[in-house]
Amino acid sequence: MPKISVIVPVYNVEKYLHECIDSILAQTFTDFELILINDGSKDNSGSICDEYATKDERISVFHQNNQGQAASRNFGVAIAKGEWIHFVDSDDLIHPKMLEILFGAVDETAQISMCGVYKGETLPKDFVSVNKDYSLRKRPINEEELLLMYDEEYHYWIACAKLIKKEIIEAHPFSYGRIYEDTGVVFKWINETKFVNITDEQLYFYRINPNSTTNVDFSLKTLDHLWAFEEQVNFYKNTDYNEIKKLVCKKYVVACAKMYYRLLENKAWAKDAQKLKNRLKLFVTENEKLIDYNEDWEFNMVYGILYSQPIRAIFRLKRYMKHKLKRTK
Repeated sequence: MPKISVIVPVYNVEKYLHECIDSILAQTFTDFELILINDGSKDNSGSICDEYATKDERISVFHQNNQGQAASRNFGVAIAKGEWIHFVDSDDLIHPKMLEILFGAVDETAQISMCGVYKGETLPKDFVSVNKDYSLRKRPINEEELLLMYDEEYHYWIACAKLIKKEIIEAHPFSYGRIYEDTGVVFKWINETKFVNITDEQLYFYRINPNSTTNVDFSLKTLDHLWAFEEQVNFYKNTDYNEIKKLVCKKYVVACAKMYYRLLENKAWAKDAQKLKNRLKLFVTENEKLIDYNEDWEFNMVYGILYSQPIRAIFRLKRYMKHKLKRTK
């Protein structure tokens, strides 16, 4: 059995797919299988996958009707033979030593390892040729570390650039039919392990692709971003992590407010905007004590949607007294 299963959902990426697969096959660590899932591509991506499968016995190709990246990833995990899982987006690349380094960093207490990410439209000329030197930081999973990790975009938020114990992903699979599916689940994986090992070396190339799912123009599907935040809110409400609980609640209401203003830009979304306003008001009412607005603009944006100016003045006074009381303690 291979030690690692590399899972690549593929959809209409013929322009980048050769580079992606070649970077995986060039790994210095060779005990892996590569699972390519052609998710109903309309270009030559499926044929490219089949071509590679004839050249390397480690490659398995599966073709399916378009179901989305979350479904493809879940399918890949279900059939994976490896104990460890690594996800690669089909327009990205990985450094030749990536699997070697990440596999050397996992153990029974650190069941997730992570690396740095280079984000750009084009691959740096020395990305593959550089013989990466690296150091590892073993970080315990507690509230202090989670708060630090929350602002580390690729460590906390995305499934790629990580090696994860398969059973962790099985316990918390991706949600079918969602975009921003990483945001709704990766934090749950991190909370399943006692430690994570992290190297800051940029071993993963994350291509900025204007045609990718999360870079398309705003649509109602973009509201899945709020669903992902709700997943975090509901998860942390059942923990003793009070500070991160406050943080995710604040992030959620601010995200709701921003989405509300985007919906107002299109008259066809007026009813959706009103539904979101009602949803926001209910959440703020139920969780007022948990929401700590660090910046005035955050408070003004959220309460400017929900309440008239006189009522906002009352809430503003309550907020002022709350912060004054906190400073005197």
